[in-house]
Amino acid sequence: MARLDVKDKDPFANADAEPKDNVSASGFFARLILRFGLYRLFWFLVSGAISYIIYKLFL
Repeated sequence: MARLDVKDKDPFANADAEPKDNVSASGFFARLILRFGLYRLFWFLVSGAISYIIYKLFL
């Protein structure tokens, strides 16, 4: 009979442990807005600059 693998961890063993990053709902939405809002703003500015350069060069 094979021995049990002691390295195998039970995913439900520490179900009562507190999460590492305890964030409130407002904190979650603030992170969401900052993360995706800043990415969108950055790429909007980059595409606007490229469009402006192309517009000035060819028209």
